[in-house]
Amino acid sequence: MRPSKYDWARLDPQVDALLGQGLRVTQVAQALEMRVQTIRDRLSYRRRAPRAGTKRVAPKLIDRRCLNCRAAFQVASPFLRLCPTCRAEC
Repeated sequence: MRPSKYDWARLDPQVDALLGQGLRVTQVAQALEMRVQTIRDRLSYRRRAPRAGTKRVAPKLIDRRCLNCRAAFQVASPFLRLCPTCRAEC
């Protein structure tokens, strides 16, 4: 992945301050002399990015019976209905 051409550690607080003043994204981009889509992409990335210090919770295992061979197995996804053996044979 290429490094960013912007120093977001410096720009993020400026963007937050300008948005906190009630400016629109287009006005923020204009004030920082950046493209509007760049600011929108960064805000979208910040919404998706995992927060520091938060742990990702592993999904709970679901007890299932295979629809093909009726063998009991555990799976994390609610969409898997075949045991690993039967899935390998498909």
